[in-house]
Amino acid sequence: DSDNNGGAASFAVVKVCEEDLLPNSAYAVAKAMATADAATKKEEKDVTNEEEEEKVELASALFGKPMPQAVKQSTEAAAKKNGGVVADGDFTGRTVSFANSNQKGMVVAHRHPIVFVLLENTPTADNENEQDVEGSKCSISHKLVSIDPSAIPPGSIVDYLGNSLAVLNDGSVSRSLPKAATSAAAGVDLESGLGIGGITADGISLTVSTLDEDDDSSTTTTRPIFMPIPKISEIGLIDSPLVSGITAIDALTPIGKGQNMLVIGNADNDDATTVGRTTNKRAWMVNFLRNVIENNRNDDSKMRCFYGLTSGDGKVRSNLLDQLKEAGIQEDIVTVLSTRNHGEEGEGGTASSATISTEKAMTSAEAVAVAATTCSIAEHHALTTGGDSIVFIDDLNLHKSLWDVTTQYLVQVYGEDAVVTADLQGSGSSEMRGYFSGLIQRSARFNLKKGGGSVTLILLSTLPGDEEADGNSGEEEPTFDPSDFENMPEKIKARISMLVKAKVALTPTNLKKIQIPLPSTSDAENAKRLALQHVEDLISMSDGQIWLDDALAKAGRSPPLDPSRSITRVGVGADTVSCRADAPALRSVVGSLRFEFQQAMDVMDTATASAIVGNQKQVQRRDAFLLAMHQESNERRKLSHECIALLAASRGHLDAVLAKGGLAGTDQGKEAIDGLIEFVESNASGVVTEIESTLDLSDDGKSQLEDAIASYFSKGN
Repeated sequence: DSDNNGGAASFAVVKVCEEDLLPNSAYAVAKAMATADAATKKEEKDVTNEEEEEKVELASALFGKPMPQAVKQSTEAAAKKNGGVVADGDFTGRTVSFANSNQKGMVVAHRHPIVFVLLENTPTADNENEQDVEGSKCSISHKLVSIDPSAIPPGSIVDYLGNSLAVLNDGSVSRSLPKAATSAAAGVDLESGLGIGGITADGISLTVSTLDEDDDSSTTTTRPIFMPIPKISEIGLIDSPLVSGITAIDALTPIGKGQNMLVIGNADNDDATTVGRTTNKRAWMVNFLRNVIENNRNDDSKMRCFYGLTSGDGKVRSNLLDQLKEAGIQEDIVTVLSTRNHGEEGEGGTASSATISTEKAMTSAEAVAVAATTCSIAEHHALTTGGDSIVFIDDLNLHKSLWDVTTQYLVQVYGEDAVVTADLQGSGSSEMRGYFSGLIQRSARFNLKKGGGSVTLILLSTLPGDEEADGNSGEEEPTFDPSDFENMPEKIKARISMLVKAKVALTPTNLKKIQIPLPSTSDAENAKRLALQHVEDLISMSDGQIWLDDALAKAGRSPPLDPSRSITRVGVGADTVSCRADAPALRSVVGSLRFEFQQAMDVMDTATASAIVGNQKQVQRRDAFLLAMHQESNERRKLSHECIALLAASRGHLDAVLAKGGLAGTDQGKEAIDGLIEFVESNASGVVTEIESTLDLSDDGKSQLEDAIASYFSKGN
């Protein structure tokens, strides 16, 4: 495919070292470049200005077949002679050059013996790069595509190559030629087009660099987009909290600097005029960002925030940028966006299935690159300054889409027997786990030898399901598709058609009411089951998850965090003394909050009305903690505010508010909490300052807070 899409990237499938072309794809033989060493280059300098590159054929062992000894020896000898190496291992991130065009690209996934390449169609002055690569041979370099993070300051909106983007009112993107500052800093001669490693694409800000075992990435200006996960020898224990300013998260699922955390929930409704009845993941993450930025604006923490939006939907892009502007933080973060504009493509049912499949491949491939670039920029900041980087990837679903695309190609070429059964069934094979771990495990708390900085990853994952369905999310009835009834009698199909026209959900309950037999498991239900299974696979790879529940949101819970399905795995077990994610101040206040809160929730979920009356004390504690943790998605809180509200709940001071009808979500409840925080800030200002500066709370400070809280409520508040 060589779709130009207004300068957006496109997608290629390359089969490595076999002469036959892939069916219905664009690509042929690949070879690895073995560039001459520095001495050879110097000798050739006076002879020619063109770089001569010897090519070493890749080992046929990629296909699981033994490599003849004679071929192996000649291949290794050629590589050694030309200063290169036999290309093997994972090619992800390497540069790909096509022989019959000026096109260059980057490997975004490698599943032996096929590599999946993201082609870069950045507009140039002469647009020479718009040539088609179909059927052309290509070369895979041992060099990695890199960016220059130092040329991307806070407030930048860039693509995965670091080029500046302009986002139009409809959310579509417009890209200009690469910034001179970026190219110069990356070592690119703008007149000759020569860049680091001698590989450029006319006018394209495509930088490459080698990655050796002894490379110290903290001393270079460029950094490969796809980096290996940090080594054990480079990381330390997670022992410093990242305060989100969202009380429910900080109290129930705390996040440590250097941790990765999934945020799971239903899809955001970008058309909704009111968002209070949905999980609204993105709004909560923007509030998270704002709280972190505002609470650290005046200190020397060197904290930086980065947001990678993988969606190619212009409406989603526009809504995110609007939320960042409204929060007043767009100039404080680096935003990495996809350049695809697929929101209007394929609508109206006119697009062919092949077109839709190609669009899915291109969008997913660029999404993977966007996430990797966001991490690289954040890692550069952490390693070069010793600062803390907070990375939001919104979201992971397109990573799974790319994996599905690669599986489909493998099946198409080699048949189902060549693909791991688990991949066909949608579950997590070891290969797929490695693919996702390449992103999830890029979070790290670096040790002092690596500067002591950190990269914290917040990874959003969207659940499947009907957003308009009633009932508990994750527990709602399956909804059948009309196609599930194709093998049934015509009368049944006619009745199903009538229900669809009347917009009646095809649920088991509704079908049983009108005596329509249930079909076998629907494709929609199977898809949902596989998606939920994928979420479980992600959970098993992560340090914890925050589960935002749609039913809780509709019931008025804010944030709609489900404590039974949300957890942090940092600081659990033997490492709780030296490895903790929670702030010490909160730890001293909440105590066994999670256990008590969940116990009270279980009483409400399982007990009869009479049993609830008998456990009224537990119910009251639950309501008190819900009131203390209730906040809107645009409400800012400091750590001291959280301590004050939770301490008041744990000491029973909010019981009187509850008795007067001041439950969580009511105006009366909000006024009580806001008034309490304002009063304590004025009357125990020294303790508040102590909490904000040290993240800790001394016994004396805790006593002063308790006295101030008691004083506030003694006045009849």
